[in-house]
Amino acid sequence: MQTASFEDRAGGRRDVSAHLRQIAAVTGVPVAAFFGTPASRPRADLIELIRLWQSVADEEGRIEILAVARARAASAKDGGAAPA
Repeated sequence: MQTASFEDRAGGRRDVSAHLRQIAAVTGVPVAAFFGTPASRPRADLIELIRLWQSVADEEGRIEILAVARARAASAKDGGAAPA
């Protein structure tokens, strides 16, 4: 997997840092969790999901991913079995 360099644009490191803080706040994990080996399976899954999301560049693909996630979440909230 390639890593993006954020050095080549002004304020890039600040932008990345701000985004990581926002993601950490929303997901309830420390920023440090995005670096190194994840401490738990759910956290590892979350990090993988974020990386996969970033790899989907087209809006249609992201809409499909959100639809699946929303359906699973709604099913879990209602106590039903998740759709296959």
